[in-house]
Amino acid sequence: MRLETFTVGALSCPVDAYLPGRLTDRPSPALIIVPGGGYNHVSPREGEPVALRFLAHSVACFVLHYPVGDAIASERPLDTITQLVDTLVERADELAIDKDRMAILGFSAGAHLAASYGTLRKGRHLKAMLLGYPVITSGQFAHRGSFDKLCQSGEERSMYSLEDQVDAQTPPTFIFHTADDATVPVENSLLFAMALSKAKVPFSMHIYPSGIHGSSIGTESVGTPNAQLAGWVDEALTWLFGIWDFRE
Repeated sequence: MRLETFTVGALSCPVDAYLPGRLTDRPSPALIIVPGGGYNHVSPREGEPVALRFLAHSVACFVLHYPVGDAIASERPLDTITQLVDTLVERADELAIDKDRMAILGFSAGAHLAASYGTLRKGRHLKAMLLGYPVITSGQFAHRGSFDKLCQSGEERSMYSLEDQVDAQTPPTFIFHTADDATVPVENSLLFAMALSKAKVPFSMHIYPSGIHGSSIGTESVGTPNAQLAGWVDEALTWLFGIWDFRE
């Protein structure tokens, strides 16, 4: 394993890169990880612990610390993530990653940012996106705090209500959520899945019976042990490797 940190965007936002060791000459698939935090902070337990799980399966991981809070006024998070995708494409040979096997994984508000890239920017250069207990809608089931931090107008709230932005160019999507999520209602995932279905975008959705919001990988190591929910990682790997046509 190699660790590297670089920056992207006008605010020089840090990106923590977790790169597989060079065991072969084959480039690694790449996964951008976008932690949650209500657009107020970046959750540590949805960054490195997640990266290490995917890295163990030969996936290079890039954890983005995007603008949050007052910094959003200086740089829109969607622009930052666009810069990161473009940087990975430009540096693919140097980082030993396969630019044709790239995906994005976001959690909560970070999943909203990932899905914003997948819809509003058409997921350019990405083969897939994965969304954990995502913030999606600004309507009835909204996580109001996320939209209050991100949006500066009613027009922006409408634009960032992502169930209305899905089209045939949205990347294939993996979604997981818990039915009793008390912070971001499960209806967020259901609305997005219905939009994907209507647009005929392939998707896989996993609704687990119970679990707290922000569970990350659902293990004792991150303080959210939940044996059933923790299965999402293996489900996601199987699905993602199928999309990528990749074997370890």
